[in-house]
Amino acid sequence: MPIKIVFLDCDGTLTKERSSWEFLHRRLGLWSNHADMYQRLFREGEIDYHEFCRRDALLWRGLSVADVMSVVREIPYQDGARESIRSIKDMGISTFIVSTGLSALVDLVKSDLFIDGAVSNDLLSKDGVLTGEVKINVEYDKKGSLIDALLGQKGFAREDACAVGDGEGDVGMFRAVGLPIGFNPRESVLPHIKHACCGRSLRGVIDILRGYG
Repeated sequence: MPIKIVFLDCDGTLTKERSSWEFLHRRLGLWSNHADMYQRLFREGEIDYHEFCRRDALLWRGLSVADVMSVVREIPYQDGARESIRSIKDMGISTFIVSTGLSALVDLVKSDLFIDGAVSNDLLSKDGVLTGEVKINVEYDKKGSLIDALLGQKGFAREDACAVGDGEGDVGMFRAVGLPIGFNPRESVLPHIKHACCGRSLRGVIDILRGYG
């Protein structure tokens, strides 16, 4: 059955950095002995995802939105990202980013690559300055329910959809579609994908999609 929509992770899939949150922390000197501890607490189950994000965002209170955008613009695209999205769209397939990353980056990628839609997590600001608050639109490992809702809105079946991602947070997304593809996937997600695209370029995803045309 032909694929009608491709859901895409952003961090580590469309871009080379696996976490836009961590990248921003590291660039601002807030990772070691700060944000890295929050990540450890989350991984160990000591705090939930909302508390993890709340603590992370609080570290950025008072930063200008312009300074944040200057940093996220440094994050490079994955090799072949631009060509791959163009090829997907040329095949008549819709594209949609579902990311737990920062909307500061995701919205930039959406616009730059002419992706049809996107949902991610928002750092809140007032008068061009971050308030230290965050709006969680995509929870860790909760991408599946979002995709279920989006497919329903568009009148698509599970078999009409493909998902491309790389990590544990994409498992829900993989389960929600008929064609889950891992891009340089971590070992833990291998049981949840049909195809693994390994290497430096996203172009291999196009070859897989063409097999379902």
